[in-house]
Amino acid sequence: MSGLFNEEATVEVRHAKEKVSEKKKIAELKDVDLSGSERLIDSLAVYNSPLLNSATELFAILVTLPRQGEPRDINRFRQRLLDEIAVFRQRGTYLEYHPSIIEKSCFVLCAAFDEAILYTQWGESARWENHSLLSKVFSQRNGGEAFFTLLDKASQQPAKLVDFLELQYVLLMLGFKGRFRHDDESVLHEIQSNVYSIIRHYRSENVLPVPKVPELIEGKQPWLMLSMPKTLAIAFLCIMSAYGASEYWYFNRSQPILAQFNAIDMSSVGKKNSEELIYISSDADIGKTTENTELDEKKQTSKATQQWEVVLAVFTRSLDAVRLVSELQQAGYEPFTRETDHGVELYIRAGDNLSVIRKLKNELNIRFGLNATIKRAQK
Repeated sequence: MSGLFNEEATVEVRHAKEKVSEKKKIAELKDVDLSGSERLIDSLAVYNSPLLNSATELFAILVTLPRQGEPRDINRFRQRLLDEIAVFRQRGTYLEYHPSIIEKSCFVLCAAFDEAILYTQWGESARWENHSLLSKVFSQRNGGEAFFTLLDKASQQPAKLVDFLELQYVLLMLGFKGRFRHDDESVLHEIQSNVYSIIRHYRSENVLPVPKVPELIEGKQPWLMLSMPKTLAIAFLCIMSAYGASEYWYFNRSQPILAQFNAIDMSSVGKKNSEELIYISSDADIGKTTENTELDEKKQTSKATQQWEVVLAVFTRSLDAVRLVSELQQAGYEPFTRETDHGVELYIRAGDNLSVIRKLKNELNIRFGLNATIKRAQK
C-alpha cells in the first residue's frame, strides 16, 4: 500500500462549467425524449462531484445496513454487493479520473461495507471477515489501516484529489471508524474536521433555492368548530328545552283526566264497619231453595257469633309443621294442625273479634315471617 498514488502520474482534471441560457434549457426540456427513462439514474447528478454521483446507489445500501435483518442467502447478498462495486468501477471508466482514483475508491467502499456488516449481529454470526469484499476484490484484509493511509496521502494533494477526499469524508460521516473504532473518538472527530476544512476550501457553498410561495385562491374561511364548553352548553339547553316541552304537554293532557277524577263522588268509599266485609252466599245464589225459614233464622243468629281461625301455613312435610308448632308453643301460642289433601295446615283459634284477629295475624307475620290469613272456624 506504500505506492497507492504513485503508480502513474496524477492528472489534474478541471470540469468545464456549461453556461446555457434559460430559453435554451426550456427548449431542450420541451424536446426531451422520455424513452429509456429507467436509465436516467446513470446520469443522476446529486453532488458536485461525479465520483459521489456514481456511488449514490452504494451509499443507499450502506446507510440501510444497520437496520436490515439477516439476508436469507448471505452468499447471494455478498455477490450483489460485488456486482454493485463492479458497476461503480465501470461507471468510473467513463469519468475524467485517473484509473488509480477509481481503483482506490472501490477499495474504500469495500472497506466501509465490510466494517458496517462485520459489526452487525448477523454479520458476526456469518463470519463475514473470512469472506469480506476486500479479500474478494483486492485480496487484502487491512481496510481499517489502509483507509486512513489513503486519506493522509490524498490530503497532501487536495487540489487534485478533492473528489476522492470528499468520498472518504462521506464514508466517515456514515459511520466508518477503521482503526479508531476502539480508540478515543476525539481523534476521529479531529480527522473529520480537518478533511472537512480541506474540502470546504475547494467547494463553494451551494445556496438552496428559495421556494416560491404559491398564490392561494381566496375563498371562504373554513367553518370553525365550536369549543367544548359551547357544545356542552348547547346540548344542555336542548335537553332542558325537550324536558320543558314534555312537561308542558303532560300537564295539558293530564288536566282533563284529573278533572274527571275529581268529579267522582268518593264520600261513600272507605266507610265500613269495624268488622270485615264478608258476603255469605244464600241458597238462592247457589241454586238451592230453602226448606223452611227456621234454617235461615239459625244462619242469621250464627252470623253474629261467627268464630275465626288464623291459617298460619300449609306444609307438605309433617316434620316442618311440628317444628313450627314447637316454636309457637314456646312463644305462648296454642296452634293445632289439620290434615288435608293439600298437606298439613297449621291453625290458631282466634275468636270472634276481627280487629283483635287482624292484630294477631300481623303479629304472627312479623314475628315468625309468615303469610297468615283469616278463615272461618270449622264447626
